[in-house]
Amino acid sequence: MRWVLALGALLALVPRSADGQVAPVTVFVVRHAEKGPENPDPELTAAGQARARALAHALADAEIGTIITSEFKRTQLTARPLAELRHLNPKVLGAAKMDELIGLLKGLSAGSRALVVSHSNLVPTIVERLSGERIGELTDADYDRIYLVTLTPGGRASVLYLHFGAPSTGTGGPMR
Repeated sequence: MRWVLALGALLALVPRSADGQVAPVTVFVVRHAEKGPENPDPELTAAGQARARALAHALADAEIGTIITSEFKRTQLTARPLAELRHLNPKVLGAAKMDELIGLLKGLSAGSRALVVSHSNLVPTIVERLSGERIGELTDADYDRIYLVTLTPGGRASVLYLHFGAPSTGTGGPMR
């Protein structure tokens, strides 16, 4: 009987939507903002700094509780304005640690919201591994996209495609 009561108490703590369903996990996936020409670890350009601020503005009310970046300055600097606004310390995870990243995101508690700042060659893989949906490759000029992945209980997922900040200057690849 104690186990039943304990389980009931725990289930009462799981975030639920207005209709009583377990709240989904929401993951915002973006590429880092515009980078400078320095090698191998460039900082953001003035346009990149403006885009990082635009990202913070776009997600200011999204109740982000987790921010994950790669080990590179450009991802960390892109996340910094939102991290400061939300009083969060981003988790730095090596860009090559895809399995660890996906496991961490899929293991977030119900109702969690996370931002992942990654790289043009990794964003499509992250979105596909989380949702099962394939998206178009990003070009070197695609900086204005937010992929909003919603993970619902039972393993279902959906992807919403949005833009933020100034439009990218390149022709860009398809959103899907």
